[in-house]
Amino acid sequence: MKHLVTDPQEVERLAEELEDENWEFRVWIRNHYGFDDPKLNGMVWRLAGGLMEQIDCTTCANCCRKTATPVTEEDMKRLTFALHTDIPTLQATYLERDEESGKWRLPAPCPLLEGNLCRVYGNRPEACRQYPHLHNDFRASSISRFNNTFICPIVFNLFELMKEELNWRPRSRRRRRRR
Repeated sequence: MKHLVTDPQEVERLAEELEDENWEFRVWIRNHYGFDDPKLNGMVWRLAGGLMEQIDCTTCANCCRKTATPVTEEDMKRLTFALHTDIPTLQATYLERDEESGKWRLPAPCPLLEGNLCRVYGNRPEACRQYPHLHNDFRASSISRFNNTFICPIVFNLFELMKEELNWRPRSRRRRRRR
């Protein structure tokens, strides 16, 4: 297995460098796999599981610094319990309204982040619990996963491992066919 990139700044730098290649890879996946493809999803889950065992999210917490997190009514109930407050105070102190949807969210950087740790970890929102959302259908969510290559070391390394396992090469590195 290749060396894993775990430093969030290096992940962002490399993701920017590989942006065109990763976009091409995403399009290639879209053209070669159907929605909810068991082979593709099985590979993603297997590779992601191995990466999650090797990469400690608490050494990064970049998702908490870079992404606003949607908060449901259930999430708000858990958060008020953990923070010993009420919903109006929670909303006024920690949350913001999404301008497009009008729904509540935790802004980025997350006000509940202390160092690299969540101070309400056991009661964190569902979106935080599911991040980086690799248990969903990879093909159907490939644009979100593509965007997460800039933020999450797990997702960045997943793309690189998938390219390797699928023997995929960007057009610039493929052999030209002779005529």
